[in-house]
Amino acid sequence: MTAKSRVSIVRCANYKQPEVEGAVKTAVELLGGIEKFVKPDSRVLIKPNLLSARMPEDGVDTHPEVVRAVARLVKAITPHVLVGDSPGGWGINDIDEVYEKSGMKRVCLEENIKLVKFDKAVMLEGFPFASVIGEVDAIISIPKLKSHVATILTGAVKNMFGTVVGLHKAQCHLRAPSPEKLADILAHVYSLVKPALSIMDGIVGMEGEGPAAGSLRNFGIILAGGDGVSLDAVFATLAGIDPCKVPTTYEAQKRGCGIADLNRIEIAGERLKDVKIAHFKLPKTSILFNLSKPIFNAGVKAVKFSPHILKKECNRCGLCFKICPKNAVKKIDTGEYVVNTKECIRCFCCYEVCPDKAITLKKSLLAKVIMR
Repeated sequence: MTAKSRVSIVRCANYKQPEVEGAVKTAVELLGGIEKFVKPDSRVLIKPNLLSARMPEDGVDTHPEVVRAVARLVKAITPHVLVGDSPGGWGINDIDEVYEKSGMKRVCLEENIKLVKFDKAVMLEGFPFASVIGEVDAIISIPKLKSHVATILTGAVKNMFGTVVGLHKAQCHLRAPSPEKLADILAHVYSLVKPALSIMDGIVGMEGEGPAAGSLRNFGIILAGGDGVSLDAVFATLAGIDPCKVPTTYEAQKRGCGIADLNRIEIAGERLKDVKIAHFKLPKTSILFNLSKPIFNAGVKAVKFSPHILKKECNRCGLCFKICPKNAVKKIDTGEYVVNTKECIRCFCCYEVCPDKAITLKKSLLAKVIMR
């Protein structure tokens, strides 16, 4: 008999505490209950998606009420609950600001949960992972439902990239200048630190130019699954995308990390057709993934998007300068930052971490023609 996985879908219209707690509990119960994923008295790390120091209403990070709901569910089984993440572009000295603004610090204080910093690393197959990964019995991942300029969508697979400490994530982009190679690294990381359970915050998500500069939209759903690859496949299907067109999902399935075939995924709770997302806006860069492989390989240098810093919107925080793996972001005499497009490898790290939407993606002439 062919193995199957299960993904639950539960409606949740807003971030009011009772509604979120009820939706998360129902989503997990549809999978067999929290006891299926967490053992009594075990140590559990809850890993939200914290991209940057943004307020919950900005829709960039996992909402704190979803983290609270998951934490309460876990605390019914074990008191040993930790919360932590390592956002790209933010060093260990800056993480307090991320925890403060995102609401993680407040929730952890209110729920008496330990908020940990990924300040120590252990090497595993060439990656410096947060040492806490080896100190817990299970990880629960809470990704945010968003589009992504580098990987089309970002979900359960990509969320585990945050277990790689600090600015090393930017160096991974240097090692993987193409979306396909980056997806392979992301899938490799996921394979090494697979979470026991993934619960996606899709109440308010982001479409368009995600993961930070897109448009917010109320999708009103919570997704959950023991197989993060299956969860991402269901997300893609809801957004009207072939799951294997999403490079992280494709590479993770190829590595044997999970199931992306909808015929082998059992849906519990809401039916796919009843919660399907109408007209989900993809990032402009998604046209690159729609090209056939021969055309993509031949035209990738001509069909391109280059980051450009908007002077009036830039607050000179320097995050783009700090995270650029190629040192293509320069600080000029006026104190302003500019991108040297000749050195840029178009990993979009600067675009991803900019807190003020001060970086736009300029299309090449051929990209403009194709998009017409």
